[in-house]
Amino acid sequence: MIHFNSSVSSPLYLSHLQELNADYSNYRNKIFSQRSLSILANRYPKSDLFLCSSATDALEMVALMLNIQVGDEIIMPSFTFVSTANAFVSHGATPVFIDVDPETGSIDASLLVQALSEKTKAVVLMHYLGICPNISQFQSFCQEHQLYLIEDAAMGFGNEIDGRSLGSIGDFGVVSFDITKQLSAVQGGLLLVNNKSFQQRAKQIYHIGTNRDAFEQGEKPYYEWVDVGSKFQMNELNAAFLYDQLTQQDELLSTRTKMIRLYYDQLVQLEEEGFLRILLSTHMNEAVHGFVIVLPSPQIRFTLMSFLKENQIEAMFHYIPLHSSEMGRKCGRFIGGNRTDELATTILRLPVHLNLTHAQVLRVCEVIHSFFKKAVDDETSGE
Repeated sequence: MIHFNSSVSSPLYLSHLQELNADYSNYRNKIFSQRSLSILANRYPKSDLFLCSSATDALEMVALMLNIQVGDEIIMPSFTFVSTANAFVSHGATPVFIDVDPETGSIDASLLVQALSEKTKAVVLMHYLGICPNISQFQSFCQEHQLYLIEDAAMGFGNEIDGRSLGSIGDFGVVSFDITKQLSAVQGGLLLVNNKSFQQRAKQIYHIGTNRDAFEQGEKPYYEWVDVGSKFQMNELNAAFLYDQLTQQDELLSTRTKMIRLYYDQLVQLEEEGFLRILLSTHMNEAVHGFVIVLPSPQIRFTLMSFLKENQIEAMFHYIPLHSSEMGRKCGRFIGGNRTDELATTILRLPVHLNLTHAQVLRVCEVIHSFFKKAVDDETSGE
């Protein structure tokens, strides 16, 4: 079986655990969190960085920093993971879901004005597949209307635009280090605070609502409860895993990029012949997270998925649109037409992971080619 995803390798993890357990002070000093942050600071030099237990927790911190409350509205994609909405709905905000841009898999920027109201507080921009070719449009919109821009760069680690890493461009950014992502802590995330006016508050919320950071910097004789907060920090077991991944990041990202490019090279002919569409096909050199094809209809996607499964290959659809979900209908509103539903029912993600071999990628592509060849042959023979 060629699996859609696979476990992640961390060759030095056990030795890191031995070092961590050698001295209790290593836990107190969060040695692997600090080492990871030192590496991450090279990628995000102008951001304040906070390792979190998940990207979901990172979004929860943003909601607290913005004092989200009942009556606030947050513009966000419908085609995204539920965490994007939960972080703000849990504080009473109304999610304003926007139809997808079928070319990017993210928000259709032309619909932003329709979604705007006097209650709008922020825009959450999800970078689908870790690619965002039009982020300047969202920056300009948020600046014009005095809104906060939150980058959901969960899939975006390792990618940049105009020399700036995704996640470091808006007021806030979140990155995922889940086991399904290109770099992993098994479970973990990163919050980037780029708006310096939130620097101090972010530290207080991160430290369970205390001024512990000021105490550790010698600015206070003791630390106390000064704000709301929670236990958002990544634990050291996950940080040790992440650190090992970060020390290999160039190799790991390069391997994924080559794999995605191989898919493109093998399947672009089918796109040119009109059998399928490669999502973000003009940005394949930027791809770091995954490879996605869009089929002409839900029926063709279902049939292709079944054919792949018969040939021992796992392929997956993606998000169920939030605006049409039970909770989405209950608490949010939607701006747009049918494009989100159309994309959600025709999208197919192919296997991309570090245990996937060159030969296996070729095998997946061979099976997809044979599927469409069979379809043409059946049509020609009148079946």
